[in-house]
Amino acid sequence: MKKVLCSFFMALLAVVMFAQKDVTTFLGIPVDGTKSEMKKKLISKGFEVVPGQEFLKGEFNGYDVHVYIATNNNLKSASNLNGNLNCSKE
Repeated sequence: MKKVLCSFFMALLAVVMFAQKDVTTFLGIPVDGTKSEMKKKLISKGFEVVPGQEFLKGEFNGYDVHVYIATNNNLKSASNLNGNLNCSKE
């Protein structure tokens, strides 16, 4: 029984480790660098810095969006991107 249980956990561990190899991308940019690196890459893709705000403004799939770069526990490493559609008229 010990061998079966140990084999099961080893197989489960291998599956979990394999699943962590893929990195999420946004506009071809991997979401795994620092916040400043992500910001520079988004600016190079045409997004604009909005003075006094924490988001970048740009276009995604034909919509004007605001993109927020989130970090993991306020560390420098970018963990995800959040986007909001900008529906207001400017």
